[in-house]
Amino acid sequence: MKPGLRGVSLVEMLIGLAIGLVISLAALALYLALDDSARASRAAVDINQIGRLALETIGRDLQQAGFYPADYPARSDPALVSTIGEYFNGKPGHRKAFDTGVYGCSSSAYDPGSQGCAASVVRAPDSIIINRYSELGTPGSATDCNGRTAVADKDNAERSTARMPLFVSNRYAIKDLGSKSGSGSGTGSTPTLACHGNGDDAATAYLPLVRGVEDLVVRYGVYSGSGSAQSPERFLDAASVDSEPLADGLSPWQRVVAVQLCVVVRSPEASRGEDAKRDDRRLFDCRGNELAAIGPDRHMRKRYERVYAVRNNLTGAL
Repeated sequence: MKPGLRGVSLVEMLIGLAIGLVISLAALALYLALDDSARASRAAVDINQIGRLALETIGRDLQQAGFYPADYPARSDPALVSTIGEYFNGKPGHRKAFDTGVYGCSSSAYDPGSQGCAASVVRAPDSIIINRYSELGTPGSATDCNGRTAVADKDNAERSTARMPLFVSNRYAIKDLGSKSGSGSGTGSTPTLACHGNGDDAATAYLPLVRGVEDLVVRYGVYSGSGSAQSPERFLDAASVDSEPLADGLSPWQRVVAVQLCVVVRSPEASRGEDAKRDDRRLFDCRGNELAAIGPDRHMRKRYERVYAVRNNLTGAL
């Protein structure tokens, strides 16, 4: 060994290894913390997008509910045009779901097979049926929520031949349509806002629109009639609207002038590690039940709600 040079002792080597290990563990902890924060941030962005998209998808349709072009006669009498109370059923069979621009099912989905509401289940999601007529010459107005043209519905055949507005019906519900690849949920299911349109009315399957929507609760703003202002006086569930009496010759569904939508959505990815600190914020679902910000499956959850005017049930400008 050259003069002035000496090797590292065992104690010095162990101390160096210990210091290096501490630094490595600190770097790993920082990386995991930053990764957890990044996943939480992505999840927050995702659920905000899902919530807005779900509400706007139904809301855009609601603003057209009950629409009939004013320059076409609504019924066999050419003197009658479509005004409040004169909307008519575009489907045969006297099915209540199509009598008005808006109809709903409480704690159950619309059943395409029976063309009515399925049996209610406690705390199950609501569903909503939105009916309107197309506007001739406007591209896409005769297309349902599944992107199918309403001319394929056999009940529109006569109207199509006569070049009259076509009946368009969109029925929204929450369905479990299976796990999306890479969801990381571990549950094998992805609750989804789905739609059944009448473009191909023989098809009874719902098609997905927005994945990650776990619950849908709908309340209908009804005015009482009898000369009252056409503004919602009470917000009722679908079953309560059904039980309301006639007023001024109008059914309760004809007096629905606003619809309140509430959805609970979850993040596509599991956003927290099992050992991460829980979120202490108190959140509530659409029925007032306490909702964990992070569920047992480690997905983030959040509630979104909005009120939309049913413009075609109003005689005045909105």
